[in-house]
Amino acid sequence: MQHLTFGVDSLTEAQNLKNILWDSYQVRGEVEIIPQEHDKYRVNVISEKDLTPSQLEKLPGKQG
Repeated sequence: MQHLTFGVDSLTEAQNLKNILWDSYQVRGEVEIIPQEHDKYRVNVISEKDLTPSQLEKLPGKQG
């Protein structure tokens, strides 16, 4: 299991990140999109499948 947190600049980017994780990387688990200040969003992911460092580098947003 892997816990990841990303910061993105819009709801659209957050939804795109979720779609990439679910559709392209077949991640299953929990994805939470949380509004932040200044129209930014945090995306928390608890993945049942571990992603490789190269997969993580390709994802949009800033990993925190």
